[in-house]
Amino acid sequence: MSKKKTNKKSKKVILIISIALVVIASGFAAGSYLLSAVNPTGEKVIVNISEGSTLDDIASALEENGLVRNKTVFKIYIRIQNKQDDLKAGRYSFSTDMGCKEIAQKLVDGETGDTVMLTIREGLNVEQIAQYLEESGFFTAEEFLDEIKNNLDYYKGLYGFLEDVPADREYGLEGYLFGSTYEVYVDSTPRDIIIKMLDGFDTIFEEEYYARCAELGMSVDEIVTMASIVEREGIVDGELARIAGVFYNRLEDGMMLQSCATLQYIFKDYQFTFTQEQMNVDSPYNTYVNTGLPAGPISNFRQTALVAALYPESHNYYYFCSKNDGTGESAFASTLSEHEANVERYSQSWE
Repeated sequence: MSKKKTNKKSKKVILIISIALVVIASGFAAGSYLLSAVNPTGEKVIVNISEGSTLDDIASALEENGLVRNKTVFKIYIRIQNKQDDLKAGRYSFSTDMGCKEIAQKLVDGETGDTVMLTIREGLNVEQIAQYLEESGFFTAEEFLDEIKNNLDYYKGLYGFLEDVPADREYGLEGYLFGSTYEVYVDSTPRDIIIKMLDGFDTIFEEEYYARCAELGMSVDEIVTMASIVEREGIVDGELARIAGVFYNRLEDGMMLQSCATLQYIFKDYQFTFTQEQMNVDSPYNTYVNTGLPAGPISNFRQTALVAALYPESHNYYYFCSKNDGTGESAFASTLSEHEANVERYSQSWE
């Protein structure tokens, strides 16, 4: 081989190496840029990573939400780190001032967005729940109520137990927002929290209860309505089935339920005495002028109240009143005269 050819080959190799070094150096610079934070102002972004998401799914979600500059670079970074099988599903709170390394570490650690424990008490109607959520700093009561008023069909598509709820009911989810303690994200929307509570209802409304509704000849909505009345009328768990039995006896005999809890719902006034004019108010929820159940549920309820509505105690009582002795217990009566005597007797407990 000639010396001339050898020199040409050497020069070619040197040129290729030089070009490669330049490309590599440029690549590191470009890679550093592509892996850096997108926006130093630190705008908060919420990203949901569902179970079963692939690396490509995750990278795409990050790119679409403006958290990484290039999803391919992010995928290469994850593969170089050998972390592709360690990324966890969840609802993440990211910031645009986080670089790929920090984002990746959060996904590996499963460090999801900030959560708080939210307790919704039993016996509340949707307006009370809405007000509580506003006071807790989630969103306005109006936003919560608007979601309920305007999207009943959406929730009906998710939950079969809402099938019988009439479309024209102002608050179609009244009674179905199960009271319990839930872990929720601090930036939850009304829909996020509603779904949590409907999931709670779905959990406690067991499969056998649907069959029991059919046995009673009642719809789920009617049972929920009865459970809400029992909840508002009873305090002691052990008496709830007996209270339910009173209302079923009255229904069977065509008597009005005469539940002051339904008047409380109408007037948004949780007193225990009402004027004759109030008791005569024209409302489909007024059980002092209408026979049968009111037009719908009046509150959410304990699981024990639901069980009582489904499995009422069999007895001959048609009346009950509070003993007013601090125990929460009630006095039951079979006749009006017995009831009036109980009212007279226990009303003195207030004096």
